[in-house]
Formats: sequence, C-alpha cells, structure tokens
Amino acid sequence: MLTRMRFPWGSILSLSVAGVLLVALATVPARAQTLIRDAEIEGIIAQYAAPLLRGAGIPPESVSIRMLADDRLNAFVVKGNRMYLFTGLIRRAEQPDALIGVIAHEIGHIAGGHHVRLDRNLDTLETTSILGLLLGTAAGVLTGRPDLGMAVGSGVQDMGVRNFLAYSRTQESSADAFALKALDREGLPADGLLDFMHALENQTALSTDSQDAYLRTHPLTRDRIRAVEAHVAGTSGTGAAVPAAWIDLHARMLAKLNGFLLRPSEALRLYADRDDLPGRYARAIAHYRAAELDPALSLIDGLIAEEPDNPFFHELKGQMLFESGRVREALPSHERAVALAPNEPLLRVALAHAQIESGDEALLAPARDNLSNALSRDDGNAFAWRLLAQAYGRAGDSARADYAMAETALRSGEFDRALFHVGRAETQIQRGSPTWLRLQDIRVQAERRRDE
Repeated sequence: MLTRMRFPWGSILSLSVAGVLLVALATVPARAQTLIRDAEIEGIIAQYAAPLLRGAGIPPESVSIRMLADDRLNAFVVKGNRMYLFTGLIRRAEQPDALIGVIAHEIGHIAGGHHVRLDRNLDTLETTSILGLLLGTAAGVLTGRPDLGMAVGSGVQDMGVRNFLAYSRTQESSADAFALKALDREGLPADGLLDFMHALENQTALSTDSQDAYLRTHPLTRDRIRAVEAHVAGTSGTGAAVPAAWIDLHARMLAKLNGFLLRPSEALRLYADRDDLPGRYARAIAHYRAAELDPALSLIDGLIAEEPDNPFFHELKGQMLFESGRVREALPSHERAVALAPNEPLLRVALAHAQIESGDEALLAPARDNLSNALSRDDGNAFAWRLLAQAYGRAGDSARADYAMAETALRSGEFDRALFHVGRAETQIQRGSPTWLRLQDIRVQAERRRDE
C-alpha cells in the first residue's frame, strides 16, 4: 500500500509490505537503489555467513548484511563490515550454494581488508545514511512499516559507483582463495561459486552497459576461473554439501522476495502450481499486495496452522491486518511474533507501531518499551526513533520527543533538522545527564556532516 505521511521535515513516501519494506519502483529514479530490511531474510543470509565468518575469526555479530532492491546482480562490502547484496543476486541464485559462494567471496574482501575506504568516518552514521553517502547522493528517507526497518531511495550514477566500488584483480584473486579455503573448511561446495563465475564469463563479450554490475565492480579474469575450476575438480567426491535445512530456507526466501518484488499477477503465475510451503507463502503475499485480503488471510492462516511457532507467519498476518486498517485485530499477531522471537528488533518495532496506531493510550508505555528494546539492538533504525518520538510526544514528554527526533534526523541525513531538535531538547533536559551528553554527540556529528 502506497501511502503519504506528513512529518515535521516534509513528505515521506512509503510502500508498506510485510517482511520487506521497499519503495514503489515507479517512484524511484532509474537505476536507483532502495535499502530494504527483513528480519527473516536477513536471518537466513546470516546463517549462511556465520560459519564462514567464525572460521575467519570474524564475529558474525560484527558484520551487518543488508539488501538493496535492485534487479541487477551485484554485492559489495564497505568499511564497518557492512555487506550489501542486491536482490537480483539473491533471486537469481536458485540454489543456496551459488549465493553462499558469493558471500564467501565478499567475506574474503572483509578478511583481506579490501573494504571501500571513504574519506569520512562512517562508523558513527546509521546504515541508510552511509548508503546515501556511499552512492554519492543525499539520503532521502523513505519510511513505512517499522518491522521492516526503513528504506532509503538513492539515485545512482553508475560510473561513479562502479569506479568507487571496483576491486583490483589482485584483491579479487585473494578473495577467491579465501572463499575456497573457507568453503572447504566448513564442508560446503564451491560448485556454486564456479557456476556463478561461468555465468559472468558469458557476459564478458557484452558491452559494458549490458554487463551485470558485479562484473564491472569485480573484475573477472580467466586465471581466476581456472583456479576455481581446478579447486572444484580436485575436491569433487568429498561429500561437501549444503545443509538440507538451508535448501528449504532458501526456497522460502526466494518465495518471499518474489511475492513482494514481482507484480502480484506475476508472482501468482509463477507459483500457481506450487502447493508446497514456499508456493503458498508467495501466493499469500501476492494476494495481500493485490488487496485480495480473504485469500491472503486464508493462506497465511493455513501456514500458521502448519507452523504455529513461526514468528514470521504471525508477522505477515499482523501486517495484512494492520495495512487493511484492522489495527486492533493485528495486535495479537504482532504480539505473538515478538513472543516467539523476542530478540528480533524489527518485530518489536512492528508491534510498537501497531500499539501506537491503536489509539489506546494504555499501550503507549509498552510501545516505548518495545522501541527502546529494539533500538538497544539496532540503533540505526531511523523509523524506530521517529516512532519513539511520537510515543513520547503523545505522552506529553516534549524533551524526549525532541531528543528522539534529533536521533531520527541525524540518521536520515537531515543535519540542520537534527541541530534544531538538539537545541530544543537540551534546554529541557538536565545538563550532564546521559541524554544531555548524547545530545552533544549528535550536535558534533550533525555539524561535521553538514559542513562536509
């Protein structure tokens, strides 16, 4: 559902979808990227990456993995151990081994210190603001359903991004070598990485504009392909295989992405003959997006009956009801999702949003608790900060409302707005208190970013 919401700093466009938040493609300039968040999909990809990271001595929790809603095939890492995967890459990896191979390669860039090094210290900025700077544009904040985090639409100049993100051939070979060792160590096959390279190799004869972005930012050489071919040939018959559970998770992830990223009619056609769980999942999402609530609810209720302890099915039902204006009915579904996955910050923000929109003043305190809990785990979620400001404002706490708005504006790249709210908040908050000291940090960061 495309909505327009008025906030203090202007109009924000959002498209609300369960589990995935993205901006309607029609509203985004050509070749723009949109950051999307989804707890279920991020969790699946994190499962793929965790053993590879641990084997490299990198704590999995130190690496954030985010998706960009772009049908092109690409992936990259940036300073701060941030890995970005294009949805085009994920959706074209029909089996998990290809995606796992690419993830292993990207981890190789992290392990080798090949991160994109910016002139600015990006570590203090929230992910979406980093993305805006990274892609050479001001971060335009596009927010919607909070359980899905926030989305940032950024117009991209392909040449600038290509040059900025490009790795050297030496770095690429080094990342390949790391990936092969890491996959072997974890008993995972390298066949997917080789298949991916062969797919890229077929594009080398195409014009630059026709090639996938991955090929342009990750130079491919015949020597690299030979090295991986030799490795695969030498390890064939070792029994390396992707865990069976990952194959099921991968099918669910693809179904979810296809349900949200394809037109509903396309998704329904694609999964028309699929009565397995991923097929029903995709059709539930497609019917929901087509405003066909009855078949959508029927399908999701069937999935919940099959897996009553799956928090993401409850999340989806809550989303369906919430976006259909049935906020009170949505609350039990969001509450159940949080009860099943209490450490998932995006689910807590979804519940808080429903609690705030319910109009029940008694739910404002629980909403603030859920938002505080979520932000303690993921403090870069600008939409969660905005909701917290709203909850404080409704409770009459203008000081903390201004503080939360300052956090929101900082993470949205609205530095003058952040300074405005800092000025209002610091006159109402006790000097020297933790919140007052945080306001001084926001002032310093906002002034520096604005001047840059």
